Amino acid sequence: MLVKKILAGDSAAGERFVTANYARVYRLLQCLTGAGETAEDLTQQTFARAWQALASFQGRSTLATWLHKIAYHEYTHWLRSRRDHLPLEAAADIADLREARGLDSILVSRALARLSADLREAFLLYYLQEFSVAEVAAILDLPVGTVKSRLFSARQRLRELLRAADAPAADDVPTESEPRLWVSSVEGGRS
Repeated sequence: MLVKKILAGDSAAGERFVTANYARVYRLLQCLTGAGETAEDLTQQTFARAWQALASFQGRSTLATWLHKIAYHEYTHWLRSRRDHLPLEAAADIADLREARGLDSILVSRALARLSADLREAFLLYYLQEFSVAEVAAILDLPVGTVKSRLFSARQRLRELLRAADAPAADDVPTESEPRLWVSSVEGGRS
């Protein structure tokens, strides 16, 4: 087992542990924080905490699930300590990019940012990190039913937000003589 090798001082095993998990942990934290530098710091803190707690790993979950639970706790501690929260209304000053082609990912990112933290965390762990519902429940310390409910609600809310983001403003509605240039990304993608 990898943990036993690491605890026995096998530096190659320790390197494999970090290499195999670093990118996934970083990606999750970057999506949760929205900041690469913060995600980098939290990822390093996650591995430092994991290294310190490795002897307490009991194997009740996979090592990746255990590590992501530590990462999630690092994120929640960071979130509690932040004093510079900006309200969502501050995003109103961001330019409308719907007219630009190929920016569906920006619309999805914005929609994800508008989800409540509870819904976004469950969604990212399940869809981005590809953990099972049971693993997400373990990471978030929630019952499986609550995770399923949050995933359902997240999908519903994202669908609403993406439909609203794709709807043209009143002065953007094409006349009969103008072709309709936008196509709903929820209904089948952009042309």
